[in-house]
Amino acid sequence: MIKPKKIPVIFLLLAVGSIVFWWYQQRNRPVEQDSSYQREMPVIAVQAVVSAIRDSIAVTGTAEAFRDVEIFSETRGLVRKVQVEVGDRKAAGAVLYIVDDELQRTLFEKAKASFEKAALDNVRYENLHREGAVALSALESVRLKREEAEADMIEARRNLRNTRIKTPVSGTITEKIVDEGEMVQPGMRVANLVDLSRLRITFFLSEKEVSTILPGYPVRVISDQHPGEILKGRVSSISGKAGMDRSYAAEAVLRNSTDFPLRAGMFVRVILSGEESREALMIPRTALAGSIMNPEVYVVHKGVARLRQIAAGKEYGDMLEILQGVAAGELVVTSGQHELRDGMKVRLVPQKKTESVR
Repeated sequence: MIKPKKIPVIFLLLAVGSIVFWWYQQRNRPVEQDSSYQREMPVIAVQAVVSAIRDSIAVTGTAEAFRDVEIFSETRGLVRKVQVEVGDRKAAGAVLYIVDDELQRTLFEKAKASFEKAALDNVRYENLHREGAVALSALESVRLKREEAEADMIEARRNLRNTRIKTPVSGTITEKIVDEGEMVQPGMRVANLVDLSRLRITFFLSEKEVSTILPGYPVRVISDQHPGEILKGRVSSISGKAGMDRSYAAEAVLRNSTDFPLRAGMFVRVILSGEESREALMIPRTALAGSIMNPEVYVVHKGVARLRQIAAGKEYGDMLEILQGVAAGELVVTSGQHELRDGMKVRLVPQKKTESVR
């Protein structure tokens, strides 16, 4: 009969023996590898290729009139006739408003008569001075009166002309402020005119972009209103100081289209393209296994996928420039990479050709 004191010792020995036996069995069992590493994962891969590219930047801009002119009155009086409406195309010098000119015309006729009298007096005194009949001081006094009369006449003529308020440049009327029967004063704004024959395109560049763009750089402008119309011009100026958002204001000047003209205030797409092309290593954008901030790709070598860190450059449509990490001719996985892990075996699957839609 087993003594009660020996029962715990027996149970302890049995437990220790069981643990030792289990450890021995586990040590001699062959290690099973992950089945995903044994089977071949089907993927699609393409070669990294060197292509000729032309650096370009696409930003959103705003179309502005080449000239935006405020028209002011230079006279005082009642508007007798209005010869303008919003949207009218006016040539330089076209009359917009006719202001009452009765007083100004009277003053001009009076100044003109005074000048003619002073001119005759001057001729008469010139003849008398040559004959020695009058002193030189008297002749000089008459000459001075003639000059003063001429200045008064020029001023009166200018005041009379100012009763016709005209356009200083050619353009389209965008605002008519005064109507017939209203009183105008010198310095009063009466209309607004914009010259849309040429456009100023304003846009903004980042710190990285502004370092590669200089005045004279070619630009193309596209509008959603007229998608088939492309306007071409050149960068005219770039600000030397960044704004609050750390961007730099730039401006391009180009000639507006006559068939599909842009209007002031329209949003446009500005494409800045270099004139010279360069070679760059390119892969499809879909090959990225990580994010654009931490780019990684899977490279296939001898049937095994290897995860690599890369340095990415600019994007060109659905292609991505590679600066470092992949060599020309290497195969990068473009489909199935999200199921891969570094070192997995892969099987290349031919890419399906998309059927053209008739």
